[in-house]
Amino acid sequence: MRTLKITLYFLAFYSLMANAQFPPSLNAAFAEAGKNQSELQEVIKHYSLHKSDSLKKKAAIFLIQNMDIQVSYQSKTWDNFQIQLDSLYKHEDRASELSKVFYQLSDKYKQQLTDVDYISDPKIITAKFLINNIDMAFEAWKSPYAKHLKFSEFCEYILPYRLAAEPLGDWREEFKENFIPDLFLRIKANKDSLSASSICNAIKSYPYANVTLFPAELPDYNVHLFSIMRLGSCRQYSQQAIYVTRTIGLPVTLDFTPQWANRSWGHEWNALISKNNKPLAFGIGDKVELGKHIETVNDRIAPKIYRETFAKQLSSLAMICGNEEIPNTFASPCFIDVTKDYYETSDVPVKLLSPPPAQNKFAYLSVFDNRSWIPVAWSKIEDSNVTFKYLNKAIVCLPTYFYQGGIIPAAYPVILQKDNRITILKPNLQKRETVILNRKYQQNLVSYLGGSLLGGRFQVSNDSTFKDTINIHKIVTKPGIYYQVVDVTPTDKYKYFRYVFASNKIRRDMAEIEVYETGSNTKLSGRIIGSVKNDANHVYANIFDGKTDTKYRAPNGDSIWVGLAFDTPKSIRRITYLPANDDNCICNGELYELFYWDNNWISLGKQTGSSETYRLTYNNVPTNALLLLRNLTKGKEERIFTYEHGEQVWW
Repeated sequence: MRTLKITLYFLAFYSLMANAQFPPSLNAAFAEAGKNQSELQEVIKHYSLHKSDSLKKKAAIFLIQNMDIQVSYQSKTWDNFQIQLDSLYKHEDRASELSKVFYQLSDKYKQQLTDVDYISDPKIITAKFLINNIDMAFEAWKSPYAKHLKFSEFCEYILPYRLAAEPLGDWREEFKENFIPDLFLRIKANKDSLSASSICNAIKSYPYANVTLFPAELPDYNVHLFSIMRLGSCRQYSQQAIYVTRTIGLPVTLDFTPQWANRSWGHEWNALISKNNKPLAFGIGDKVELGKHIETVNDRIAPKIYRETFAKQLSSLAMICGNEEIPNTFASPCFIDVTKDYYETSDVPVKLLSPPPAQNKFAYLSVFDNRSWIPVAWSKIEDSNVTFKYLNKAIVCLPTYFYQGGIIPAAYPVILQKDNRITILKPNLQKRETVILNRKYQQNLVSYLGGSLLGGRFQVSNDSTFKDTINIHKIVTKPGIYYQVVDVTPTDKYKYFRYVFASNKIRRDMAEIEVYETGSNTKLSGRIIGSVKNDANHVYANIFDGKTDTKYRAPNGDSIWVGLAFDTPKSIRRITYLPANDDNCICNGELYELFYWDNNWISLGKQTGSSETYRLTYNNVPTNALLLLRNLTKGKEERIFTYEHGEQVWW
């Protein structure tokens, strides 16, 4: 027994002495590696032999000291799935067929994905793999696009050997063989004179990209599949771009917002880091110049922007939260806040109105994703106060706590105005108002559809050839994307009615037209007539079918019209028309419910939409309130708003 103790003592002593030549920052990775510790140590020893390799040794230390939280998945089921995807991507480019087969395979395999396991890199990585990666990264650092980088920048932009939880693989060789040759062929310039911008423009113009919502239960692609990918999410195409740019030696990052401030979902994209350290954002398939990928999307505002890193950030919430439960958004320690690199930001000081649950030390700022509040920023609580740093502007946020897997309101919602003013949305229950609502969702992304109707004319006649016509209404202001109700002076009786599309307009679409006779709330009907041949691509009946999701698109040409021939002459008193739309307007016969926020959503009652007004009118609504209108009949898109100067203001 005494001999065994002596033996164990000397083993521990020699292990301690052996590790003494390695920096203490590597101890976590060594402990995680277990029996594979010698592979990690071999890398350090390799770069300790020659003084000329001192920087490579520093690079090896950087990778290993941040390696203990890196993992690879293992799954026979997902491997088999990817073998079939490999065959699909090599032989199919049609988006519809790719999507159909992909989801057929997904349905087949996802129930079997119980064998997915994750193993930490220190347990399986080899010295040969790591040394090869470091040597190749240093070669890429010599490129004209990267040679200006400081060592710390090189470590993040070029050096890392992985991106997510993909199996370890030689991604540089995969991309040199499968992706990069075609990339350079698509750039119409001498290879030696290519700019970093031209390469990034070619990457985002990848001709085989088909963006889809990748099923959340599926693991990452392996590196080979990334190199031939034909179907993927925004995140996966951003990852593909990182593989390409690291291989070439371009300083490109993967940036993301966990949740848009004014719509559902979040987003991932890439940014080329210019020599003045400004991020030039780009994303797969975008049609804008570098640096405008985020700023020019009409219906999307990023409240916060983060950048993925390989290094663990010691000041991250994940590293300092201790045993306190935190949202999944902040579970990784490997990202930094870069919001102020994109926008002029502002801080949001908040007085917390309720004590934190379980004596929690952290509070969050959350934004609305159309259904619930999603944390996007965090800060430490100081005496019932908290200040959230570097927020983008023109957004509504809710101060919250996080407890038992969900959010708890901590104060009233706030508007961070463009001019840095902060408006607290505490509903005034003593001062109420009447609100008139025409939509349940913002119209920024579809507002252009109203512009194509400018100049359109509604006419009546008793001549089937419209030789003698009377204009009863002309569209002179851009209509909103909701039903437009036009009261006209009652006309004499006319047999024919028509709408004449404006000339010289692109994409002249009309979804619905309704005509009402004097003294009646019943929509008039008649024989549908028009100026051009009715065909499958231009269906007159769509304008009169009562469906918001169909439309008539006028073909090219002047004097294109569509109308009705009545059985008997009619006196018209009202016209209702609807531009092509996103089906988020108030519709006849559909049930709605209006809510205001006061620590939770409180109902102001239900109403049914009517074709008489195509508006909802609510009385006794608290002023200064955050509102939400839900369609209980159909649809998913709904958006918070305030009511200001008689208008819905969307957030």
